[in-house]
Amino acid sequence: MVLSAGLTNEQIEASKTWVYDFYKAFDSLDLDRWLPEFHKADITLNLGNLPTMKGLEAMHEHFERQNPQLLSMRHTMKNIDVFADHIYAQNEATFIVKNDPEHKEIKIQAICLFWKNINEKKASAIDVYFDPSALIERIQMFLQINA
Repeated sequence: MVLSAGLTNEQIEASKTWVYDFYKAFDSLDLDRWLPEFHKADITLNLGNLPTMKGLEAMHEHFERQNPQLLSMRHTMKNIDVFADHIYAQNEATFIVKNDPEHKEIKIQAICLFWKNINEKKASAIDVYFDPSALIERIQMFLQINA
């Protein structure tokens, strides 16, 4: 982990805990908990090459369409770098698509940039860099079954 000048070990550990809690809530697929607990109302989300989402409602609409297609989602942290106004989190996301008889695990490498001041509990913006094509392809294979 890169130590940012002026941050205490307690601030760094609290930020790391925030990231782990963020992904634990996200992996639960419970939007009603995850969205208001970790995101400001006017949040901006850049998710790969998708159009920018602005606000909790836009995020809710997106994930409300995606999450029912998933049997499970799990993020494993590889690295977290904490700075005063942002956090980098490198992770591996593992997905299983609903109605997939093989329960094939789709693994995607991602880097997430959380724009959040060190003492804040909610992110004002999030940028996620990843290639979701393997997941999208697998979802489309079973989309008719899920409908």
